[in-house]
Amino acid sequence: MTTTPTELTFRQPRASPPLTTQGAPLKHTFAAQTALALTLLSSSAPAFEIRNRNNDKCLDVYAYLDHNGARTASWECWGGPNQQWYWNGEEIRSVMNDKCLDIFGSNTNDGAQVTIWECNGGDNQRWYWDGNMLRSRLNGKCLEIYGFSNNNGALINTWDCSDGLNQQWYLR
Repeated sequence: MTTTPTELTFRQPRASPPLTTQGAPLKHTFAAQTALALTLLSSSAPAFEIRNRNNDKCLDVYAYLDHNGARTASWECWGGPNQQWYWNGEEIRSVMNDKCLDIFGSNTNDGAQVTIWECNGGDNQRWYWDGNMLRSRLNGKCLEIYGFSNNNGALINTWDCSDGLNQQWYLR
């Protein structure tokens, strides 16, 4: 059964608290301020869709579920906040609720579920680009659409990288 939300709420990313320089060596203060500036620049950048090259569908927080552990899936792109993301250099955050793309339970096996979770800085929430593939800092495995599925609702997981189209993504 498909439900359509009647009201959408857009949330702005949370800003970091201000830094102070009292007692901090100048080189550490400069490094911290530079890191903060880069974080604020990336989190204030426009949101984007993460699209799969296999089927051109979007990475989607399934059914607008907002709780920790809510599954991700591929879905026809329509521009909703559950398909909009921003990246701060390592974390991929949902515009819908500011939660991080997360490998559930820090599972390192092939087929590990990819969910959303309150951001905690763990390696299971840190990602990097390798060509067209999004890889996890936890284990180097790639974000993929399970089984090359073209169906709406196909689950997203991680698997050893193979350069298959189901593991290739682009931003829009």
